[in-house]
Amino acid sequence: MSAGHHITVPFASWEGMVALLGALGLGGVLTALAQRPSRRAVDATAAKDEATGEAAVIASIATAFTGTTGALREEIERMQIMLNELRTRVVEAEAEIRAAALREADQARIIVDLREQLEVSHADVVRLRAERDSATASATQKEGEVRQLKAVIDAHARATT
Repeated sequence: MSAGHHITVPFASWEGMVALLGALGLGGVLTALAQRPSRRAVDATAAKDEATGEAAVIASIATAFTGTTGALREEIERMQIMLNELRTRVVEAEAEIRAAALREADQARIIVDLREQLEVSHADVVRLRAERDSATASATQKEGEVRQLKAVIDAHARATT
């Protein structure tokens, strides 16, 4: 080899290396390596897949949340209807209680009036009994006087006959 001669090395370039290794039977491996996506592309694909999976999970959660929200709305509406019915019943019960209180107050007044009438009637009965007893005593006394007068008349009639 002289100083002016230049020897070409077949694997000095990438293609040359592939040719040399291909000759050694490693060409398929190198081709696969060369066609393999870059680490950045793999990471991007993984991130895309992960994002797609997360999006699917989020969509699933959103769907479940929407369903739950709908069910909660229905339950809230049902409870609102029940609350309104209870409020109506409370108003009706309060009206019934007020009416019952008025009836009770009326009954209490009636009872007071009846007791007063009973006391008046009792006083009347006591007075009437006293008057009856007095009248009976007076009648008994008059009957005695009438008997005495009859006896006097009978005695006088016998004496004059």
